[in-house]
Amino acid sequence: MQHKLSFSSGRIGATLYRLLVALLLLWLTRFAFAFYNSETLARGGLGTLLRLSFAGLRFDLTTVAYFNALFIALRLLPDKLVYGKTAQRISNWAYWVPNAIMLCINIGDIPYYRFTGARLRWSNILNITTDSEIGGIMLQYAPQYAGFFIFAAVAVAVLVWLSTRVHMRPPHKKLPLAAGIVLCVVAAGCTVLAMRGRAGSGLPLAIPDAAFYVDASPQINIVLNSPFCILRSLNPQKSNTEPLLTFFSDEKLAELRSSEHSAQDSEAADVRNIITIIIESGGATWIDGLNVAPEGGNFGLMPFLDSIASQSTVFLHTLACSRSSCGGATAIMGGFPAFDPFYFMLSPYNKNTIDAPAVLLAKKGWETAFYYGVKHGSFNIDQTAYALGYHRIINRDTYADDRDYDGMWGIFDEPMARYVVADISKMQEPFIATWFTISAHGPFTLPDGYDTSHFRRQEACPERGLEYTDVALRTFFTLARKEPWYEHTTFIITADHGNRDFKGTDYDTDYIRSHIPFIVYTPDGSVPAARITDRVLSQHDIAPTTLALTGYNEAFTALGTNAFISSAQQTGITRTDGGRYFVADTIYGLYISPDATRVEQVFDVRTDPVLRAPLSAPDSAHVRSLLEQTQAFLQDYTHRLHENRLH
Repeated sequence: MQHKLSFSSGRIGATLYRLLVALLLLWLTRFAFAFYNSETLARGGLGTLLRLSFAGLRFDLTTVAYFNALFIALRLLPDKLVYGKTAQRISNWAYWVPNAIMLCINIGDIPYYRFTGARLRWSNILNITTDSEIGGIMLQYAPQYAGFFIFAAVAVAVLVWLSTRVHMRPPHKKLPLAAGIVLCVVAAGCTVLAMRGRAGSGLPLAIPDAAFYVDASPQINIVLNSPFCILRSLNPQKSNTEPLLTFFSDEKLAELRSSEHSAQDSEAADVRNIITIIIESGGATWIDGLNVAPEGGNFGLMPFLDSIASQSTVFLHTLACSRSSCGGATAIMGGFPAFDPFYFMLSPYNKNTIDAPAVLLAKKGWETAFYYGVKHGSFNIDQTAYALGYHRIINRDTYADDRDYDGMWGIFDEPMARYVVADISKMQEPFIATWFTISAHGPFTLPDGYDTSHFRRQEACPERGLEYTDVALRTFFTLARKEPWYEHTTFIITADHGNRDFKGTDYDTDYIRSHIPFIVYTPDGSVPAARITDRVLSQHDIAPTTLALTGYNEAFTALGTNAFISSAQQTGITRTDGGRYFVADTIYGLYISPDATRVEQVFDVRTDPVLRAPLSAPDSAHVRSLLEQTQAFLQDYTHRLHENRLH
């Protein structure tokens, strides 16, 4: 008996109805994406949102064609293989499963977008799934994002319910063979055309094509959908690349900038050990003495790190190049940016020769070690460290005591701090070592029974994770002070990326969010306490500064500059929503188009660090100079990356 909300149709009508249901639901999830991420998407008013959403139908149609190719093929089989009960069950599942996956990907990327600033790519998935315990990690996040799990479940339920409203009506007479062949050819042709996204010659519809429909680059992410971006990036060796950018002749480029560093850049009078501490999610906003936000909050989360900063040279304006841990680690250890969503270790450039500090120092006999208490291979970070010269990798497997395992990521920061000090004390000097903390990563668990009475924040939140990491840093330095290597070691303290947990606040803007600590501390005072505010640096400036601080006295190649030498070329650069670049010096912050050919917006970061009011009449010569510097940097970077000339 047919339900009153059901209807019957022939094979073609029933198939088209189901495809329309899938297309409509995929299209509608775009609105949830746009509203949840509205602060970063420049979505405009309702009219603009509708225009962008209708432009996205073209990309949605391509996605639906790919995900329903098997279902369409099954519906084109002879009548006996289409109308039987078994055949219909098979075609039902061939429809439900792919489309459920399609919807779940698009819905799952609604919150995940805030971690990357771009729609999901295949390289993101490869990077995420490097952790063998990714299933458990997702379950840990389930309570925090329960609403999206419910949303996905409801969307799939609606998909199933709507799809079962139509019942295929068998034909009164058998379809002639010729007509069947014509039907198959037409259906196959339409499906292929939908997959390509365009008729005629030329490349299929691609991710960059979304730029033709937008007024501002971040809106590209409204036009696109995440399953489409995954499909178009399935070959990471081709898709996970940086486009080759050329703006100037070689002679003009040489006038504008140079990545060749001379021996005169050394900042150390003698050879010194280097220990770099990368704080997971340790954006400068969390550290009271480094907070550049207007009316910067008195968080009081990291009093020990504040005390270290007061005795150090602090480069107040240092911007992370990406929102990912892998991107930040690459920039810090390698001296070149890994802009989201580019992953160095998943790219065709991963065998390039790099003049990374650990590579160069190892050649001179230095010991190298990288400490990261997660499972081997997690997010490709320990492989990145190895590729950038750290020959000894210490991870959760090396630590070999899961009593200190946090149940999700790796070894808690405080026991890891004790391990790092003890292990470094066995190394021969000089050495270069990097410790990447983990406990300020969600869900911010602490060891069982840990005393949190002295913490300001008790709940499982980013703030509590940073408070615990600060305790671990205190433990590290308390133990390190007792070691003979301590006095002639230079400590660099920074972060993998800025804050990502201030949704909808003044702290969640590209300039404030990108700020990370860059602290240089020497226990013997050889680098005096100073607060450097007259320059803006990038995360990849840390590597050449590291070499200068070791007393390294040979020429090398690095895209960054020595932070201690003031230079007109020093700017902060990061790639943000829609693939556009945000570039800042001490006066202006510029949004530059993804192809780096034009300036889209200009802000005065001195008076408007939260980027509320773009300037209508900025200094055109200054803006043009910043654009030219950015173009020169990107040309130098992309050509060196493609041509294996980062050495």
